[in-house]
Amino acid sequence: MNLDDTDRRLLYLLQQEMPTDLTHEELAERTDVSSSTVSNRLQRLREAGVLQDYQPQINYELAGIPHRILLVCTAPIAERETFAERAIDVDGVVTVRELMTGSRNLHVELVGASTRAVDRTVERLASFGLEIERSRILRREYSSACEHFGGAAATDPEE
Repeated sequence: MNLDDTDRRLLYLLQQEMPTDLTHEELAERTDVSSSTVSNRLQRLREAGVLQDYQPQINYELAGIPHRILLVCTAPIAERETFAERAIDVDGVVTVRELMTGSRNLHVELVGASTRAVDRTVERLASFGLEIERSRILRREYSSACEHFGGAAATDPEE
């Protein structure tokens, strides 16, 4: 899909301003298009698979869920996607990332209100053959908007 300046600006604003929950009218004002254009563009980006989801950033500790763990796992390459899809459906799992590598190719983020809840989630993941290589306690996660969608790159895709 070829993205134009408006598409790139919308994607940038959605990434940059996600926590503020901009309305279509605010997005329209900041991209210099109409609200209906914003709606149409967002729908087109979703249908094309470019815009996949809107995810809130949650501070699990403040929400009363103090345990946040990253599991580094290995799944057989041919079944990596199947393992990822099964893992995301396990209670307590909030994120699964597939990596291209042969080992340590799934990163599974899980949360739990107690160590017992974390143990149940880990046991469930291991029960369907996911090899858990290591685990780490997550403290914070930072993210940023992709600069390709904002600033000068939003107006000149060749940069």
